[in-house]
Amino acid sequence: MSVDLRWLRLASWVETVSLVVLLVNLATAHAAAVASLMGPVHGSAYLATIATASLLPLPRHTRLLTLVPGIGGLLALRRTAAASTAPGD
Repeated sequence: MSVDLRWLRLASWVETVSLVVLLVNLATAHAAAVASLMGPVHGSAYLATIATASLLPLPRHTRLLTLVPGIGGLLALRRTAAASTAPGD
């Protein structure tokens, strides 16, 4: 069974990249404008990742991976890719 993961992939990457931007900003300039822009983007992408995964026909343990902040969506994508290329399919 093939599942279209493009929205989960997009939300996961936006979540991870926005977290990296927030952490780099915190470690360097700590600009309030960057934090006030990227904070809501990261939060929205985190929620979108969880919501998208919950709507897809994925195993429960894969959907639960999206609850890990920052990289959960990428972990879920990795597990889905590994399951689809497992021998015996």
